[in-house]
This record gives sequence, structure tokens and C-alpha cells, in this order.
Amino acid sequence: MEEVKNIIKVASIYVATIVGAGFASGQEIMQFFSTYYEGGFYGIIFAGFLFSVIGCMVLNKVYTERIKNYDEFLFPMVGWFAGRIMEVVVSLFMVSLFCIMIAGGGNILSSKLEIGFSQGVIIMALICMLIISADIKGVVMASTLVTPVLIAGIIGVGAYIIVFKDTSAFNAAAVLNKLTGNWLFSSLVYVSYNSIMSIVVMCSLLPYLKTRRVGAAGGILGGFVLCLIAIILNTAIFTAYPEAQSQQLPVLNIVEKYSIIVSNFYSIILFLAMVISAATSGYCFIERVSSKTGMNIKLAAAVTCALAVPLSSYGFAGLIAAIYPVFGYIGMFMIFVIIVNGLRSSQ
Repeated sequence: MEEVKNIIKVASIYVATIVGAGFASGQEIMQFFSTYYEGGFYGIIFAGFLFSVIGCMVLNKVYTERIKNYDEFLFPMVGWFAGRIMEVVVSLFMVSLFCIMIAGGGNILSSKLEIGFSQGVIIMALICMLIISADIKGVVMASTLVTPVLIAGIIGVGAYIIVFKDTSAFNAAAVLNKLTGNWLFSSLVYVSYNSIMSIVVMCSLLPYLKTRRVGAAGGILGGFVLCLIAIILNTAIFTAYPEAQSQQLPVLNIVEKYSIIVSNFYSIILFLAMVISAATSGYCFIERVSSKTGMNIKLAAAVTCALAVPLSSYGFAGLIAAIYPVFGYIGMFMIFVIIVNGLRSSQ
């Protein structure tokens, strides 16, 4: 029974690192999968498979080699030079994620409070600054409480849209005209950039890995859950495609057509997810800056949040489209190394 609890806990933590606000809003799913029509569903299944393989291999390595942090995992596998480069990549991804979440929170505040986008971004940045300046324990506790509600909310709202869908405005020709690119490569990019942060988190899960089976089952279960949630969201978005393509928060915009109550509920869940994602990634980046420069954390938080405001002006969807693929290409190197290393270890 204890083993099952640990498997669920490991899988939940793994899922939580990936099911952030970009996922919950539907923006990531739309840009990386929905635009490929039927191919998007194949891409999601492939991504779920890759998440399971990566999770299983990383957690197995953490268990067998008793790894306690990211450095112990990274440097022996890729060497000092590549390890330093990946350290910089992780730091840049943290601050990029911080700006993306501030932009997303600004979008929700702008829509629900009927204020300007820039004002929403400033309010979001101030909220994050207060949280980061306080204590990371509060962020972790809030994340633990919100994540199960977030996952349940995504599944529930996605199913609601599918059940009450209105396909009268669906334009199949418009979708087919957008079938450019490669769903397989898009899926690989999606898994790659998400793996950057998830690997960092998995390297801290040794206390939960009491047996090898916990790591293997936790990784596989995590990949399966991610695949299931993504399929539900992609199906929901597909009912309103291509109209949803022009929306910053596709799922929220779709559900607003059906129920104000459900829309308001999802707005709160989505906003909390963005606050937690922003505060967590922002704190990790700021703590690293503080340890390297000796700068006071509160001062570093104020400076980082102030700089994030103009960087977030590009918008939630724009930032995801511009930044995530870049880190996806970089993250492919890490996925390749992990899979090769995992296959060698199994021989």
C-alpha cells in the first residue's frame, strides 16, 4: 500500500511540473498539436509515450545511483562543458517561464477586471514579487493544494466542452488549409522543452523512491495521465478550431460561450496556476542569481519582476510561440543523452 502511495505521489509531482498554466489554458496544446488536425492526436500519443520513457529512465537513474540533485545527474552524464551550458539553459528557461506566466496572468486580470493588459501585467508582477519575497514554503504548499484541483478542473471543463459542443461554426476547410509542418517533430519539441524543468524536479525525488518499481511505475503513470489530459483538451479545442487559434486563452474563451459560472471557476483555477508557476520559476531563478551575486533576495525579486513587465508585453500566446520552441530544440540534446544512457544501462 505504501508503494502504491509513493507511485501516485511521484507521478503527481511529475505531472504537476508539466501541467502548468500554458497547458491548462490550452495555448500549448493548440500550438503544438491542434494545428495539425488529426496528426495532433498522434502527436499527443507519441508525446505521452516519450514522457513515460523519459520519466522511467530518469527516475531509475536517480534510484540506482542515489542522485540527490540536478548537478549529480547532469555532470557525470554530459561532462563539465555541456553541463555548464545546460545550467545556463535551465536558468534562461526559468526566467522565460516567469515572463510567460506573468503575461498569462495579465491576460486574465485584463479580461475579468476590464483593465488594460499592461495594468494586468503590473498587478501580476507585484503579486509574484510579494510571494517570492516571502517564503518558498508557501509557494510549495499552494502548489500542492492547487495541482489536484487544476488537473480535475482541466478534465472536467474539457469534458464539459466536448459534451455541450456546438460544431455549427466549425470550418473543416480552414483547418485543412493549416496542415503544414510535421506533427511528429512538433511533438518532440513539446516534450523536449517540458523535460528541462521536469528533469530538475525528478532529480529531487529520491526520498520517495523506496524501490526501483516506484520510479518506473511513477514515470509511466505520469506519461499516461499527461497523454489523457492532453487528448481531452485537444478534443475540446478542436470543436472551436480555427476560431480558437486567435485566442490567448483558448479553453477559457471556449467555455465562456457555454457557462459564465464554469468560466469564472476556470478563470480562478487558471489564474492560481499561473501565479504558482510564475512564483516557483521566478523564485528558482532569483535564488540562483542571489547565490551567484550575493544580492538580497528581496532586491533581486524586485529587479526581476520589474524587468519582467516589459518582457511580458509580447503577450502570452506570442511568448509561447517564440520561446518554447527554442528551448525545445535545445532540450532535444538532453532527451537524446538520457535515452542513450538509459539503453546502455539496461544492457
